[in-house]
Amino acid sequence: MKLLIIIILAAIIVFIVVFNLVLMLPQFGKLPDYKNDNKILSSKQYSKRQFHNSGKVEMKMDFRKFTQMLKGFLKSNKNKKPPTDITISHKTNIPFNRPDSSICQICWFGHSSIMVDIDGKRILFDPVFSENASPLPFGVKRFENSLHLDDTEIKSLGKIDAIIISHDHYDHLDYNLIKNIEKQTEHFYVPLGVGAHLQHWGISKNRITELDWWEEINYENLKFVCTPAQHFSGRNPKYRNSSLWCSWAIIGNTKKVFFSGDSGYFGGFKEIGNKYGPFDISMIECGQYNELWKEIHMMPEQSVQAAIDLNSTKMLPIHNMSFSLALHSWDEPKKRVSEASKNKDFELIDIIPGDSFIIE
Repeated sequence: MKLLIIIILAAIIVFIVVFNLVLMLPQFGKLPDYKNDNKILSSKQYSKRQFHNSGKVEMKMDFRKFTQMLKGFLKSNKNKKPPTDITISHKTNIPFNRPDSSICQICWFGHSSIMVDIDGKRILFDPVFSENASPLPFGVKRFENSLHLDDTEIKSLGKIDAIIISHDHYDHLDYNLIKNIEKQTEHFYVPLGVGAHLQHWGISKNRITELDWWEEINYENLKFVCTPAQHFSGRNPKYRNSSLWCSWAIIGNTKKVFFSGDSGYFGGFKEIGNKYGPFDISMIECGQYNELWKEIHMMPEQSVQAAIDLNSTKMLPIHNMSFSLALHSWDEPKKRVSEASKNKDFELIDIIPGDSFIIE
């Protein structure tokens, strides 16, 4: 009996040691220096070493929700991933060459990875091109027939004036991509606390700008606005909500672009629309949702309402077509958002990853 107890204790100790050693890998990032960061300390969203949503947001996973979620994930769903014999992406419309400065052009790479050419600047939102949306290679796999860009193709995108990040989850902040593209990137714009990850990965502090909600900054002829979202953050399982999450509004000379990042539906969309709209296009998450966690990921019908609240002329539904992070079928978001947007006062952009289009 004593020998069994010793073996169990030894196994527990080994597990704890290995677990903590794994968490030291660079892709897990680094915590901000809260004590010496006056911007974080003064943020209305920060208290008790964590960032928080505005208002009362129920995010607890109680036993009932957990068992429902577990049953759902254990239940077989053959349609969670697209059949490999159909085309869900292509590269023929990717604008590797930068267009004329008078053109506002959007290219969707799948999930929430988007390239926007506006007023002669090239901006990447939440670029994730790795095979996994997870810290380790046996995690969440990209769809086999989703859009893949190799290192040569990434370099062919040319100079990236700005990379804009909405939050630090693995399907939005890609360690491998950042390491590959940082030499061709001018500057990084991120919400509070995310800069610590980038500095840990070798990006100099003077190339990183961290913003709080409603904070604006001018980048040459563009205005970047860090706008609210209703979500959470964290790359390390030991530290949740260690950095801020946000959406973004980009105000150009003639065009306005909104990027939702990840968010549950909340009154902030209407507030953003009233303050910075109307938007020529709103790129809004529509995928990886479920009634069990709708506080942090909108249902498709709510995504449509968010586009309306934002005073959007066009809506591009994103956060789908690359990874399966929820229980729904891979093509359900497209079907539901298409139905919900009928007879609404905006144009639904129906494209597949790799497509680009110009906002007239």
